[in-house]
Amino acid sequence: MSEQERWAAAQSYERKYWESRARQIESGASAQLGWYKWRAEQLEERLRTAGRADLCRGDARVIEVGSGPVGLATFFPASRAVLVDPLHDFYGSSPVLSAMRNPCAEYITGRGEALPVDDGAFDLVIIENCIDHVENMHGVLQELVRVMTPGGLLYLTVNCRSRPGYYMHRVLSRLKIDAGHPYTFTPARLTRLLGQYGFGVCDAEYGSYLKAWKEDFASPSRTARAKAVLGVSEYLASVLAIPASSRGDHSRQAQHEAVFAHAGGHVEAGRH
Repeated sequence: MSEQERWAAAQSYERKYWESRARQIESGASAQLGWYKWRAEQLEERLRTAGRADLCRGDARVIEVGSGPVGLATFFPASRAVLVDPLHDFYGSSPVLSAMRNPCAEYITGRGEALPVDDGAFDLVIIENCIDHVENMHGVLQELVRVMTPGGLLYLTVNCRSRPGYYMHRVLSRLKIDAGHPYTFTPARLTRLLGQYGFGVCDAEYGSYLKAWKEDFASPSRTARAKAVLGVSEYLASVLAIPASSRGDHSRQAQHEAVFAHAGGHVEAGRH
């Protein structure tokens, strides 16, 4: 199956998921999408801890790629908030899914491989739990570099797997058993990908594969137990990264790395 076919399958998967979620919310079986606000508050706290309170004053320009129906940027203090997602036309047509949107934010239908915004326009770029859903991750990374200011910051999260789990999941994805995820990551693969496009990781947090495996194995869900048996349990990787030396701004990168180090930020080497 080609990249385009896998991406089309992923988009179909996403739309069906959100159609189901909207029905659950409407019927009262599921809560409204409040976790977006909670995640935005978590990001703001993390940026302050990492020495980047300058991005939380309300004057930063923020873009979120693959935002889903609401997005973190909806609640992040910003002078301009742009949220891009291929399914925004669909989300916007649903009163349930769009109920928590910010009328001051811009919700744009588009793809990460061709962001409909100007070069160097954003101080903070957010891509949360999205890079494994895209059609071409290299195209997306090129665009993230293009739209970010030289002193900007990238916040990226993605679910990762162990090294054996990576190979098993690639087989499952190609067999369309998990069509929603065209790409699979380990922390090491994520670090290499960012470095390839000139991003230096300043702060990284990784969940525990063993904890995720235990939770899946003990879960009443047959799907979760199957993930444990197959070794594809997933855990979250979350990184803050700045444009590195390939962007031609050595002094600015060194200054930001010093700020992160002074604030207690840590660079954690990618590991399987």
